[in-house]
Amino acid sequence: MGYNRSRFGNVVRREVNRMASRPIYFIVLIVIPLFSLIYLATLFGNGQIENIPTGIVDQSNTALSRDIIRKAAASPVLKTDKKSGKNIRTYTYLSEKEAREALQKMEIYGYLVIPPDFDKKLYNGDSPTLTYYYHKAILAVGEEVNGAFLTVLSNVSASFVGQTAEAAGLTPAQAKAVIMPVNVTGFPIYNPDLDFSVYVSYPFFFVFLQILILVFTVFIIGTEMKTTGWIEAAGGNRLIATLGKLFPYFLIFCVHTLFANYIFFAVLHIPFSCGFLPLISIGILLIAGTMSLGVLFITLIPNMSIAISMASMFGALGATTCGVTFPIEEMSTGVRIFSGLFPVRYFTHIYHNLVYQDLGILYSWKYLLVLSAFILPVFMLPGNSLDRLLHKKSRFKSLSPIYGVLLIVLGGTIGYSLLYNFMYLPNLVTEVPVAVVDKSNTQLSRKYTDYLDATQGVHVYTNTADYLQAKEMMKSHQVRGIIYLPQDFGNRIHSAEESVFLMYGTTTSFLYYLTIQESAVGAMQKMNETYRNDIVRQLPLQGQLALSRAPKISVSGIALYNNNGGYASFLLPIVLIVAMFQTMLMAIGVYAGGRSGSNSIRTILIFTTLYFALSFFVTGLVPGLFNLPDIGNIYIISPFILLFLLVTAIAGVFLSKFFTDAESVTLIVPFFSIGLIFLSGMSFPKEQMPLFWQGFYYLFPCSPAITGYIKLNSMGAGFGAIIPEIITLLIQGAVYSVLLYVADKILHKKSLSEKC
Repeated sequence: MGYNRSRFGNVVRREVNRMASRPIYFIVLIVIPLFSLIYLATLFGNGQIENIPTGIVDQSNTALSRDIIRKAAASPVLKTDKKSGKNIRTYTYLSEKEAREALQKMEIYGYLVIPPDFDKKLYNGDSPTLTYYYHKAILAVGEEVNGAFLTVLSNVSASFVGQTAEAAGLTPAQAKAVIMPVNVTGFPIYNPDLDFSVYVSYPFFFVFLQILILVFTVFIIGTEMKTTGWIEAAGGNRLIATLGKLFPYFLIFCVHTLFANYIFFAVLHIPFSCGFLPLISIGILLIAGTMSLGVLFITLIPNMSIAISMASMFGALGATTCGVTFPIEEMSTGVRIFSGLFPVRYFTHIYHNLVYQDLGILYSWKYLLVLSAFILPVFMLPGNSLDRLLHKKSRFKSLSPIYGVLLIVLGGTIGYSLLYNFMYLPNLVTEVPVAVVDKSNTQLSRKYTDYLDATQGVHVYTNTADYLQAKEMMKSHQVRGIIYLPQDFGNRIHSAEESVFLMYGTTTSFLYYLTIQESAVGAMQKMNETYRNDIVRQLPLQGQLALSRAPKISVSGIALYNNNGGYASFLLPIVLIVAMFQTMLMAIGVYAGGRSGSNSIRTILIFTTLYFALSFFVTGLVPGLFNLPDIGNIYIISPFILLFLLVTAIAGVFLSKFFTDAESVTLIVPFFSIGLIFLSGMSFPKEQMPLFWQGFYYLFPCSPAITGYIKLNSMGAGFGAIIPEIITLLIQGAVYSVLLYVADKILHKKSLSEKC
């Protein structure tokens, strides 16, 4: 036993010395994890989507219309003007056409139309309509604008009924009941403020980390497959050699886990009540399981470049399969089975049970067991498998890097664009199970339950449970929300009083809570339409006559560019651009990294041409195949994509000058894929991010490319809408061209001096 410990120590000491030999180790082990922690901890600001630029088309221009505009401007979500120094710019437009063009330019994210002669129609009893439009190609922002407009305009409409009711001598309670016979109070469980950073920051840190750990494990084992020094240091024992080699990296990643938990929960005060120890424990299990999975990759795939490429693509899929953004339960059976291959999926399950429901770590014993099982390959594979690979060193040398390049190019473009679309089918969250706790048990409460069950978003799993039973169902994930109908629910309406019910919804996924809320409110609105007349008939005759003459306003909300609110319709156009950007950087790095004699211009032309040809499939054919937004003009989109790819190729060749081998680039680039999606400003508004991160938007060609592509293809905008993105890409191209020229000159002089 002491001899084994000595051999283990020899391998560890040898590995510590190797860690100090190359800068890539410091970058991967220290710089990138700390960068990701700072990035996720600060990117989303206060986590609230607010002050969203919103347009106004006031075709009435009266005191009443201006009062409506003031009420909209008072909403914390809607911003109808913009301060620039001493000047104030209002988002006011003369026509709907102007407002729609501003929407396509993303200057605003929604707009309200007040029709001509609004006052006259209102007081003549014509029930004029206030129509608002909101941008649903950017899903979270669109939903916030929709909710804010609906609240403001519903209150405007209700105020006329309330004023008439009070003038007729009705009590405030009676007036309130007429305005809203049935009302809802929502309780988001665990994340009451619906803070965006609470949803994604902590779990996505570990999504980032598992990508890094998986690829880095393949790298550190793969670089040693060509040598025997690590085996000799372990006295010929393959298992001790593997464990000793991984141990120092395991400790470093564990320290990052400890520090991340401290930052998120102690410094940023993300709510939790389960204690640090369980969270740290599952983080350590995730690290061990992911490292073991990395050993499996390099054992089964003999070429290191290909193994790293496969591992990076596999790791990036963890963002989808972890179930943080889109619920895994809403995906197809095949995808749910596929998600079982990812340790981060079980980590997220346990994390949700611990933090969201404070169930205790033993409640998740099944997930703990599976997560622990991912550690087994590191013990099972070393031995004969490594012997077999070590005897095939010639195979490592004979395989050309071109195979790794082709895998990255084809797998990262055609493969990703097809795979992601299949994974997100059927695109929508529907039939979310909820428990109805019906304490009223009246015809009215049963009617509401029927209306709720008839919505597309919700399925009433049971309406016989009491509240404690319903909570247990939420703990076991049988239901995702609870609708509580109190005992006086039916009696209050019959007494001409407002009847309030409670909605409890999980916030483990933003889409779960959103879907339950939309369905509960939709059923409530239908109830109000049905029973408002019943309320009025119970009022004194004078009140009934007054209310019949009360001015009435209709409110209509229209979603643009993603009418059904599909998650894939919002996300995949972004993913397609990021995939092309990221895989081009990786492919150029593998192809040209460390090759001092490579021709920069030739490399740029090769990869720009290759990716431009592939772009007709990725951004042209794929949206049509999977019913993604696809209303753009190909004669504008194609040149724009060509410019983006050219700038990316220039940036990729410049960056390749800093990599001494083909594998280093594949260690670093995959890590940034998810961060680039957030940085684009499509999932969380760029304007809400700290200025520092807004500046980072302009460093990467994919950021303006995402914005421009969505404007063109998802929103049908014209050339004028993408001029800012074109200018940004041209400036980026010029800057990276100059940097590339300088780098080539320096490397050329260095090469000449070495020859001399």
